Amino acid sequence: MKRIWTGIFATVLVSTASAQSPTLQPKLAEFQPDKFAVPLCPLRPAGNINRGVDALKKAHDAKADKAAELTKAKDILIKSITSEGQDQNAAAWYYLARVYLMQGDVHGVDSAFTKAEALQPQCELDISQYRQNAWAQLANAGLELQREDKIAEAMVLFRDADVLFDDLPHVAANLGVLYANIGKDDSAATFFARALKIAELNAESDTSAIGDRNSNALNLALMQQRLGRHQDAIATLTKYLSWEPTNVDARKALSYSYRGSGQAATADSIDRAMLTELSKQNLDSLETSDILSIGVAAFNAQDFERAAEAFDKAVSRNPYSRDAVYNLANAYLALKNNAKLVETSKKLVAIEPMNEDAYRLLGQGHRGLDQQDEMLKAAEALIGLPISVDVTGFQIGRTSTRLEGVATGRAPTDAQGKPLKVEAVTLVVEFVTAAGSVVGSREVSIPVLEAGAQHKFTAEASGADVAGWRYRKK
Repeated sequence: MKRIWTGIFATVLVSTASAQSPTLQPKLAEFQPDKFAVPLCPLRPAGNINRGVDALKKAHDAKADKAAELTKAKDILIKSITSEGQDQNAAAWYYLARVYLMQGDVHGVDSAFTKAEALQPQCELDISQYRQNAWAQLANAGLELQREDKIAEAMVLFRDADVLFDDLPHVAANLGVLYANIGKDDSAATFFARALKIAELNAESDTSAIGDRNSNALNLALMQQRLGRHQDAIATLTKYLSWEPTNVDARKALSYSYRGSGQAATADSIDRAMLTELSKQNLDSLETSDILSIGVAAFNAQDFERAAEAFDKAVSRNPYSRDAVYNLANAYLALKNNAKLVETSKKLVAIEPMNEDAYRLLGQGHRGLDQQDEMLKAAEALIGLPISVDVTGFQIGRTSTRLEGVATGRAPTDAQGKPLKVEAVTLVVEFVTAAGSVVGSREVSIPVLEAGAQHKFTAEASGADVAGWRYRKK
């Protein structure tokens, strides 16, 4: 049997055949075949079950009143189960599930097929085919909606698809991503955990499932960290590292969660071990992401010289990597290299000119150089900001890029402490290559915000070779 695509969360079982006020899925009904198919497993209809089957067959006739025949078939089969002693007859449940398929009753299908398979295990292959076909059709329809950016509608189809079939992790993983993108980290964690469970089971007998298993474990750990569930993240990452013991990102994430759970000594041990291993390699031979990891590990181990060397290498490769520039500035701050701190902080201000930390770092560098006038200019720019902008997410795809952020209202003043008028702000967000070429740009409108009030925003652009971002006030 060919597998196509599957997974999601929480299959709902209905305890009796008479579901209460079922929520119908029109797409499920729409996808059903025009011709009646005989079952591919042994079934023994008895009593009035055959009458229900006849009505189901008539519902496939183009000249028949489909809705009326399906209602008739459903009523006959439910009566056979509830009033005529056929509740242990697999045929009654199997054909009832077929009726529900044509009516689009997702949970009815799941409940009836579950009962039929329990009563007649030889129908497992036949039932699984119906489940998987319906699941694939709903999932593919959901993907079309997702491409059209109709995310809420797509998620409904994905959830319904999962109720019907859940032997592969892809739908659950996709739902995890969608929930994460809209900031519902708890739901995202639930679906990534579901996807991981499925992928782990599949990976026991299918090596092609290992990639799904590993990626879902990392995504789950990220959600657990966002939720502050560091002990859970430690368990997930420890499991992942049993599969991929040298993965730098996972080791770095594990260190982060140990720190988050108050186990700094263990985090330091992980950082030192990682730093020792990576330091034996030439930075030029490593991927930029690994170089950044070396820098983070070195910084956490208070080896600030090594950290600055790594971050500087990363910045030279990609001057628009905000994390690399920000980390380099902090390394120079720790080293008290104020000249380099000023130079790097200016680059940071050019990338994100409405971020408080950028001006604080710049002001600290000027202070260390005893450049009073320049320090005051940095301080004046800081206190005059109408909002503070923090970029909270940056996702680069093959052909599209998404930036997420939050603007927080401030109470700006001039150098004499006089309140400044606050107006709405428009940011021009640019997605750039490592060479600084603009791949795409988007305008983001920030309304007038009172001090402490927040406004979340996103900016997306299509195009390849995006390496970073920058924004400016319009």
